[in-house]
Amino acid sequence: MKALVLGAAGLLGSNLVRALVAQGDEVRAFLRPSGQVRTLEGVPVQRVTGDLNDPDSLARACEGVQVVYQAASYYPLHTIPVGLATSQALSQTKNLLDAVRQASVGRLVFGSSFTTIGFPWEPNRLADETCPFATAYRNNPYLMAKAAMEEAVLRAAKEGVPAVVVNPGNFFGPYDGRPSSGTLILMIAKRQMLGYIQGPVNVIDVRDVAVGMIRAATRGRIGERYILGNWNTTQKNLNELIAREAGVRAPLFPVPFQLARYGSKLGDWAFRTILRKPAPVPGFFVEMLRHAQQYDCSKAIRELDYPRSPVEGAIRDALAWFKANGYLRA
Repeated sequence: MKALVLGAAGLLGSNLVRALVAQGDEVRAFLRPSGQVRTLEGVPVQRVTGDLNDPDSLARACEGVQVVYQAASYYPLHTIPVGLATSQALSQTKNLLDAVRQASVGRLVFGSSFTTIGFPWEPNRLADETCPFATAYRNNPYLMAKAAMEEAVLRAAKEGVPAVVVNPGNFFGPYDGRPSSGTLILMIAKRQMLGYIQGPVNVIDVRDVAVGMIRAATRGRIGERYILGNWNTTQKNLNELIAREAGVRAPLFPVPFQLARYGSKLGDWAFRTILRKPAPVPGFFVEMLRHAQQYDCSKAIRELDYPRSPVEGAIRDALAWFKANGYLRA
């Protein structure tokens, strides 16, 4: 099978590329012209450059492939107006859907976010795919952009686009070149994280997410979304696991959510207005954490039968990769 992976150099994309190559698929890696490709070194793939904002580059990339995996759906890097973020997200998604239609691609597997899974109505029930998106933070550019893109893809599926949506939990593992979720691992390993926001989380090895996406291409039902998760736990327990694997002390102090939320917004304002540069932690980030939940993944387990490896292995391999690539001292 010939597959196109968007965001092929990212944490999810690079692990997805490896999983596809391992099963014998021919892989086309879609990369930004200025993107780093360290995470794909030594992997036999066809590399094509382009941009999600460039419809022609997407159309060329989709030509002749059977499956398109979107592992790079839009998210704002810094705090911007919610309307601008949503407009950018929908523009990129429209470009992708148009390219998929034009090339008659057999399946689109769209990587969405756990934040689009809403909260269950009944007490003591885990969230699942039937829970519609809902938020108290309508001005959050990340939350609203992710919800808008997923809605557009599911609407396109009703109109004939062979699309399946996957909603991964918090995933960790090797080849996190940016880094993304591995920032938590690095901060704890470097003893830079004193406090944390307590709450429920679901954690999964990124390599299991990759397999889940591959199986969504062949087993997933068009127009459905699938939560790819594994370990239902808490942020405190996750921090302690990372600290054990790194051989350091875990963060000690839980920070009240509202204090962290207003503190992040104050920091965002100070960086933007006084220092004239984006804040290292966007002001909308803490609100995203409020959407983390523990999930009922039985639908995806039943229909996709994806692996659920011990999370310790993902943390251990992420640490090893960071050390081998100079992010941490060996």
